Amino acid sequence: MQGMRCPKCNTRELVATRVRGIEVDQCPACHGIWFDESELAALLQAEPSELKPLTRGRTDPGSDQQKGACPRDGRLLMRVHSTRNPRLVVDVCPGCRGLWLDGGELTALLQTR
Repeated sequence: MQGMRCPKCNTRELVATRVRGIEVDQCPACHGIWFDESELAALLQAEPSELKPLTRGRTDPGSDQQKGACPRDGRLLMRVHSTRNPRLVVDVCPGCRGLWLDGGELTALLQTR
């Protein structure tokens, strides 16, 4: 069975990372992160030090402008402004309601606490 592919790099397979008992999937190249529905909300309750394994990468305006397909169901991800940080644009799947954060965007979300 083929694993999930990065919606931005497309050719890279996402690697599972477990934080606080929650498994998220991260691209080893661009450091973007896929969160299934409600995983991000649960992880944002953690101390920032616990999320350190997920905060690699830097924000890249090129990645932010690039459209991608949901790694779960292949639907085109919608680009929406984050409710937590309205300057940040995140990618959401209209089907499974998963969420993609480009590399560095989790760090930006954590700074708005």
